[in-house]
Amino acid sequence: MMLQSRPSAALRAGFLGLSLLLSGTALAQEAVTIRFVHTNDIDRMSAEKGRGGFARLATVVKEEKAKGNAFFIHAGDTISPSLLSGFDKGAHIIDILNRMGVDAMAPGNHEFDLGDAAFRARMAEAKFDVLATNIVDGNGLPANTKADKMVEVQGVKIGFFGLTTETTPIESSPGTIKFSPTVDTARAKAKELREKGADIVVAIAHTPLAVDMIIARSAGVDVVIGGHDEHLLAFYDGKVVLAESESQANFVSIVELSVTKATKDGKTTVTWSPNFRIVDTVNVKPDADIEAVVKGYEDKLSKELDVEIGVTETALDSRRATVRGGEAAMGNLITDALKAAVGADVALTNGGGIRADKQYQAGQKLTRRDILSEMPFGNTTVLLEVTGAQIKDALESGVSQVRELGGRFPQVSGIVAEVDLKEPVGSRVKSVQINGQPLDPAKTYKLATNDFVGRGGDGYRSFVGAKSLIDVSASQLMATQVIDYVAKAGKVAPKVEGRIVLR
Repeated sequence: MMLQSRPSAALRAGFLGLSLLLSGTALAQEAVTIRFVHTNDIDRMSAEKGRGGFARLATVVKEEKAKGNAFFIHAGDTISPSLLSGFDKGAHIIDILNRMGVDAMAPGNHEFDLGDAAFRARMAEAKFDVLATNIVDGNGLPANTKADKMVEVQGVKIGFFGLTTETTPIESSPGTIKFSPTVDTARAKAKELREKGADIVVAIAHTPLAVDMIIARSAGVDVVIGGHDEHLLAFYDGKVVLAESESQANFVSIVELSVTKATKDGKTTVTWSPNFRIVDTVNVKPDADIEAVVKGYEDKLSKELDVEIGVTETALDSRRATVRGGEAAMGNLITDALKAAVGADVALTNGGGIRADKQYQAGQKLTRRDILSEMPFGNTTVLLEVTGAQIKDALESGVSQVRELGGRFPQVSGIVAEVDLKEPVGSRVKSVQINGQPLDPAKTYKLATNDFVGRGGDGYRSFVGAKSLIDVSASQLMATQVIDYVAKAGKVAPKVEGRIVLR
């Protein structure tokens, strides 16, 4: 009897592969699970009410990376605005992120709040890939940034690129840095990455939701990891995934793709399906190492900032919807302080520059930390000579986005304006008084405002070119002036009193 040996497993697999290839049957690999762990709009180091902060985020990132094939993606807005950024221009944030294993980040508009020099310095310190695909500094990309990134995971090639909203020059202070159109850039880069062999294309987009959707619908990408709007969002239309993770790492969005590649007749096809998970970090234990780093930075601040300066005898509210949606007592306190500090006739600041998002009870003691938390951008107070017509135009712009809670909403001192929101944008301001007298369009007034608004930021174009009585080089920090105002008074009692009347 003749014994016949069986072919080895490797030889059998080879025979099978040859048979399938000759018959034209597809060769498919097992599905590969790829995870995108995502954060955006995080500048607050520590948790608030047990939720958010870098230490809890670090735990989620570690746990997901331990599962394999996970990428930690940051969709921008991080080095500002924060309390400590007013002192170190965001260096502490980059230090923390360097310790957390960021795989790719797209700069947000707030990365430019402290000026172009600070942006360049922070990018030079980053030990992770910053994807600045549509940012132009001089004749090319900013130093130490990339236009894209390609990674291969178990045979699946993933191409990443990053977008920064092209409205950054209006919303922030990028200096000489410019921004190419986001949608056009997305389309061109997605096409380029496909041509280079990308199976999955990921756009990290710090852009408004409306732009995110245009990119998702028309740019040829598979995944949009978003920031800027601070929504908690998981979207899938059968073709493209769009996700955003609210803000401050209160929640962490995780997008999982189950990806399969198949080859038939020499042609490779890629199919995938998504799964979404949202982690509420109130249920997450902080990472000990990152928590220790954060505590070191918090301790560094406390000695100087946790100093009482006075008492508010009235309640104050700096929540986002309050300071962007109408007159706010906090806004009145700030603008009264600016007006007094520089001897102005009137003062105006944008509600979006008031940032602590908190409430203060009547009788509460105020500290330096409170004031600096409200005004973390490091803005200074300039004094401009403007006409009544310029003030009216500025107020029209300021109330043009009330329903959208635009950051340009005017918090004012020395001004009383009646506004009809039923009227078209540009025709809403029905009457204006300046210190009890009707506004005279031809008269000149001394206006105190922050340097950002003074150079036309947040849509205040009517102030561009105005004569400077106190320019940026001679100006002082807004926060310092408010601290001094409260400390000198000892007790303050600001309240909503009809400065901006919305109808």
